[in-house]
Amino acid sequence: MRKIICLSLIVICAAAITPARKLTLNEINVAPFAAATLSRPPMPDLIVRGNEFEFIGNKMVNVYISNNGDAPSKRCLLELTVRKIGNASVGRMTKAIIPALQPGKYTSIKVDATSILPANVNLKDTTFKVVADSNNSNAESNEDNNEKWHNLQ
Repeated sequence: MRKIICLSLIVICAAAITPARKLTLNEINVAPFAAATLSRPPMPDLIVRGNEFEFIGNKMVNVYISNNGDAPSKRCLLELTVRKIGNASVGRMTKAIIPALQPGKYTSIKVDATSILPANVNLKDTTFKVVADSNNSNAESNEDNNEKWHNLQ
């Protein structure tokens, strides 16, 4: 409702300046109204980078985390949860620390899943997900892009 009132005031002011002809909405400069809207404060945005995971041996993976936001992130947790081994559904979890990241920077986090996998199972053969900032230490500009899956079918 406020927007309608503000726009009508702009129309009235514009019409008062040029009373000789009627202005269309396309001719009215509404930039002052747009500038008056509130903007959000700078925020971090942690994401899991890339489309594939970089496996190290049979039980470890490098996960690349990037801060795509416009503010530094705080130190937080990366969570890897194995959801499926073969045809069996599981929920085995391990965590790693993500250091504070400046905007536009990234880091590689080595996650070791040895403690949550049977000896004869390779991590790359499981279905797992990784979640950046799993403990929600950072209020982010986009909270919906923190997770990535491997072998999700």
